[in-house]
Amino acid sequence: MNRKEIWPAALIAGLCAAAALAVPASAAPPAKAEPQARIPFANHHGIYDWRVVNDHELLIQSEGGSWYKATLMGSCFNLPFAERIGFTTNPDGSFDRFSSILVRDQRCPVTSLVASAAPSGKPGPRRVEAVPENGKTAPAAKPAPPPTKG
Repeated sequence: MNRKEIWPAALIAGLCAAAALAVPASAAPPAKAEPQARIPFANHHGIYDWRVVNDHELLIQSEGGSWYKATLMGSCFNLPFAERIGFTTNPDGSFDRFSSILVRDQRCPVTSLVASAAPSGKPGPRRVEAVPENGKTAPAAKPAPPPTKG
């Protein structure tokens, strides 16, 4: 064989070897994603409790007692210090990975909602508010007037 015949054969052999090395990496099965959850009737007392994990994760308990881990799109800076949270629901009233939470006027979109184990520790008092899709909360009820003597 002369040089003109060896060079194309070597090039083809090199390309075949590179393709053979690349195939196993792309043919590997994708990581199995956890099934996404949905909390129905979140706008009608469907969410019972919540616990902060960190500034981008939150554990949510449904009215039925099941726990879910919500992963947020990014850092929700006020989340670790929140005393109350608003849950922005879908038009059908459910809460899922397309919903968001409101913490001190900061909207934090949810990217994942999966089933989770119950957190350890004693629960603290929490205030849960469901927020409709438009993001506006209902006006607060006016306090009752003090009783009059008479």
